[in-house]
Amino acid sequence: METRFIDNEDKTIFDSLTGLMWQEAYAYQETGNNISWYDAQLYIERINKEKLGGYSDWRLPERLEIQSLYEVALPFKSRGKTFILHIDPIFEFSYGSCFWTSKTRLSAAIGFEFDVGDIHWYPKASHAGTVRAVRNKWSPHQLIEPVWVGKSN
Repeated sequence: METRFIDNEDKTIFDSLTGLMWQEAYAYQETGNNISWYDAQLYIERINKEKLGGYSDWRLPERLEIQSLYEVALPFKSRGKTFILHIDPIFEFSYGSCFWTSKTRLSAAIGFEFDVGDIHWYPKASHAGTVRAVRNKWSPHQLIEPVWVGKSN
């Protein structure tokens, strides 16, 4: 079985399943706080100016893109206890489980919750989330098993 996530050794992770490149860290680890959706935009601008991994086309992920990182049950051991971590441990993860997406409506934006695998609408100005930047484009069809295509009920 091919390794899905590849550490590029430049603070980025390549997802061989979707073709997306992800930021290894995320805003909460750098700031120590959740941020608003507006601050997430400023954060993306900053990492683009800094050319994270040599690229300047980082953006907030779409809802399905961030959901593609969710692992239903992945055991994780820490301090002698076993926890369920809902993201591959190749990604840095600590506190701050709600991640902003690019999906907005009026004054709200969708946040994806890695602790329970759910989405919620939050006011853009609330300090409800954090951000893990992504780059490249993809299609959700890339996640469909080829043998399923063309089958009907």
